[in-house]
Amino acid sequence: MKSRPARSQDVEKIATIIAHHASQGLMLPRSVGALTESLDSYVVADEGGELVGCGGLDVYTAESAEIYGLARAPEGSPPGTGKAIVQALIARARREKIARVFAVTLAPGFFSRMGFSSVAHTDLPL
Repeated sequence: MKSRPARSQDVEKIATIIAHHASQGLMLPRSVGALTESLDSYVVADEGGELVGCGGLDVYTAESAEIYGLARAPEGSPPGTGKAIVQALIARARREKIARVFAVTLAPGFFSRMGFSSVAHTDLPL
C-alpha cells in the first residue's frame, strides 16, 4: 500500500468512503463539490490501484493544521492504512513548516498510538 496526493478521479471514491462513515455519525459529511474544492488537502491510500482510505490536512494558521476526513474504505483496507495516511499528512505539514498538527476525533486511542496527546478544545486554534 502507498499513500499519495488525491487526484480528481479519486473524488467519487473519497465521497463514498466519507458518506459511509458520516451515515453512522462517525464523521462530518462532505459533498462532492466540497471535496473537489479541497482536493489538494487530501492524501489517499492506494492498494494495487484501489483507493482504500483518505484524509485531509486543513491549515488553520502558519503554525497549526488539522487532520480531518480520515477514513478507510468500508469494504476493508490493509492494516496500517490510517497510520500511513496520518504519517503522509504530518510529513506534508512539516514540509510546509507547520509545527502543530491536531485532530478532533471520535477515535482518540488511534491518535494516541500515533503520538498525539489529548488537549482541551480551548487549546485548539479558532
